[in-house]
Amino acid sequence: MATTHDNAKGSLTLEDRCLLMALAVCQSAPLPIVASTARALHQALVPKDAGTTSSLSPAQSSFAGRGLRRRIQDVGAAVGSQDTVLFDRPAYGRAILEYVWDNYEAIREAMLAWLVQSAAGYSAADLSVAALSALVLRHGTTVHLTTLGAIARESHPDLLSAVLDVAVHDEHVGRLAWDVLYRWAEQKPYAPTVISTCRRVLHDDAANASTAKRAMVRLRRIAHTTSEPDLRRDVLEAFEELAGRPTGTARLVAEVRDWQESQASAKSGSLAFLALMPVQDDGMPWLMSDRAPNIDVQRALQDLLSSPETTAEVIPYLTGWIRTCATNPASYGRLRDQLLPALRGHNMFHAGMELMKALADVTTPQGVNAGEDFYQHLVDHRLQPVFSLTKDPA
Repeated sequence: MATTHDNAKGSLTLEDRCLLMALAVCQSAPLPIVASTARALHQALVPKDAGTTSSLSPAQSSFAGRGLRRRIQDVGAAVGSQDTVLFDRPAYGRAILEYVWDNYEAIREAMLAWLVQSAAGYSAADLSVAALSALVLRHGTTVHLTTLGAIARESHPDLLSAVLDVAVHDEHVGRLAWDVLYRWAEQKPYAPTVISTCRRVLHDDAANASTAKRAMVRLRRIAHTTSEPDLRRDVLEAFEELAGRPTGTARLVAEVRDWQESQASAKSGSLAFLALMPVQDDGMPWLMSDRAPNIDVQRALQDLLSSPETTAEVIPYLTGWIRTCATNPASYGRLRDQLLPALRGHNMFHAGMELMKALADVTTPQGVNAGEDFYQHLVDHRLQPVFSLTKDPA
């Protein structure tokens, strides 16, 4: 049945719309041709398995209904010359979302899922972040934030992280949002989102000391509780980002000190130390330079080298130190002499041999292989025939 939307002009019936399309294609043609073409379009809109059913197919219903632009106008928006759709009142869109959220409780979870999915469907993802943040924080609790986490943690972790970044800075819900992140830190499905959120916070130059401390505590919690190598590597990457910034370096040094004073997790403290190892100071590793921080570097190296798991992590950094200094006789000699005491410690033989093998392609300023140079300084000449650098130790 044709309906009138503007009280002046009625909508065409489905058959007449098919006729109009046929005329648009044919332009000028004998009447039987136009009629058969229109009938063919009408039949094309019927599903092949429709049988004798009299109800309209989805395609028929769509073509029989109002056009997209008419529908857009009916809900209070307009289509511009560049096919851009905009509300004619700036705050109208937000008001609609909030009205539906407040008055239709049963569809809130569906709304969240829809907003998460739509964020990947167009380029303005920040608009979805703004909409999600406004809705989940609207009632001053973290109930909806928890629901959003269950929906987005695997499919859209970056979007969830962006919403959490807004949440932790909210004056009403911020503390509650940090509590959520603390609980999530020890849950494997949520840990990547916690790491991503903390990286956002720590990367923000405007973040105050209290906020940065909360982020560090949650990264520490993940490092302490996880047994997943991928998550440990993600925490290390977050710490490495900090190492390149003065305030971040200070936080990492504090983390190492707390570890060495048994006031923080050894796993987190060791990651903080690893993150500081690439920092340079006038051609020397910063940790071994004259401006080295007040931490026990020898002890940290011995702790890392005494475990096979952390040995595999620290040797590439030590190799990088030696490679960096290998072109400067004074720097190389100083670094080597600083490393030898740590490598002579208890249970260091395996780690020392692994380091010397890793240095096989590094040449000292005197033209000697760096691995062989460390070997001559570390292995007693009486034991060298037994423990050869060219084969695995027995």
